[in-house]
Amino acid sequence: MSFLCSLPVIGMLLNACLPPEPIATGYVEGDYVLVAPIEVAQIAAIPVARGDHVKFDQTLAILERRDAEIAVAQAEATVAQSESNLANLTRGARPEQIATLVATLAAAQFSAEEAERDMERQKKLMQKGTVSKSKFDQVRTSFDVAKAKVEELKANLAYAKLPARKDEIAAAQATVKQANATLESAQWRLKKRTLKASQSGIVVDVIRNLGEVAGPQAPILQILPDGGTKLRLYIPEKRLASIKIGTQLSVECDACADNILARISYISDGPEFTPPVIYSLQNRQKLVYLIEAKLATESSLKPGQIVSVQLSGAQDRSQ
Repeated sequence: MSFLCSLPVIGMLLNACLPPEPIATGYVEGDYVLVAPIEVAQIAAIPVARGDHVKFDQTLAILERRDAEIAVAQAEATVAQSESNLANLTRGARPEQIATLVATLAAAQFSAEEAERDMERQKKLMQKGTVSKSKFDQVRTSFDVAKAKVEELKANLAYAKLPARKDEIAAAQATVKQANATLESAQWRLKKRTLKASQSGIVVDVIRNLGEVAGPQAPILQILPDGGTKLRLYIPEKRLASIKIGTQLSVECDACADNILARISYISDGPEFTPPVIYSLQNRQKLVYLIEAKLATESSLKPGQIVSVQLSGAQDRSQ
């Protein structure tokens, strides 16, 4: 048969000499990643260029940081203030205040002791009839006042040594926790002013340049991750029964290397008319199903390339 097919006239007449019709035709599609900041800021530096291959965690862009640094400094000051307030409530009064209260209490105790001794003298004199009872009552009242003053100062000293009330301490602890959360958020936002690659890949496009403003809806770069290509194929309805998720395909295209394999990862639920990108005289009116396949071998296929696929030899043998 191969000899007959080599003869021009006979080869044109024999269907067996024609190459097998592909089971599906389509194109290579890229799953691109847009690199954008989490908040609006001016671009300060872009250390990569279009066409560069970038590695995981490599710096892709640096944004203006001054406002984010100020936010971190403010948050750090708030944390320090709230922690100081909590420590103050936990310790009670300052040592200087306590020392003053101790000295005042000592003076009051001395005065009370003097008043007590005076009262005892006046009592003996009253019993001898030297002083009147009214005089004794006056001295006793002075002693009672001095003794009450001592008790008051003791209570004040004990209170000063106590920490604040539990609810005040709990409120201060909550303030410290909130301040630390604000600081953590500010530090995270500052870190996000440096954009890093989440995976390795090729810089396909630089969308915004140095000095321009970027934001969540205004990306800076477009990257095609390594292994970020897939096949978007359209298979005729009559061929649908020959495939399933996981079916291995042999990929063909102009100037492609041999032995490029792919596995089906998606099959659409419903048919559609052949899309314009793969129109031909034979299939323009046919209903087809969209399928997607992930490359199972390394290849140099680029997004946009037209490809066709066959069931791989191993797949044919398994069926």
